[in-house]
Amino acid sequence: MDMMALKLDASYRPIEVIDALEALVMCIIGKATPVETYETKINSPTKAFELPAVIVLKTIVKFRFTTVACNRQNVIWRDNNQCQYCANYFPSDKLTMDHVIPKSRGGQNTWENLVASCMRCNQKKGSRTPKESNMIPLKKPIRPKANILRTIKKNQISDLWKNYLW
Repeated sequence: MDMMALKLDASYRPIEVIDALEALVMCIIGKATPVETYETKINSPTKAFELPAVIVLKTIVKFRFTTVACNRQNVIWRDNNQCQYCANYFPSDKLTMDHVIPKSRGGQNTWENLVASCMRCNQKKGSRTPKESNMIPLKKPIRPKANILRTIKKNQISDLWKNYLW
């Protein structure tokens, strides 16, 4: 499905972009309220739920120096669902997270050492360095900025979000 939702705090300040199903769960358990919804519905045995496009938390989030969590979903998001070795685009569930410098060679789980990779390229590269495998990532992996407008591409912004971003 890969639909995303914009999460706002109680003051309507954008916090982050999350999976729309996660947003739906937050609304169901009472942590947030949907303010915009997609036409897509999720059906349970007893009820149909509109998939949230924008949710508002019940609390204000205090900002400090925030960072974007370094995990598979965010690495794939940063790399725009593109394998960093063959340059092909894939759905999120068809991509893996590859260590540029393999863990077996001391590579860390950091933004600067992780890239999105299709399964074929990840297996082809194996536990070799980019130089040994002759597989150099398309872009140098970087730590994304915490500002959500810098972590998403313009074409990924739903029209339903625009009133809450500018």
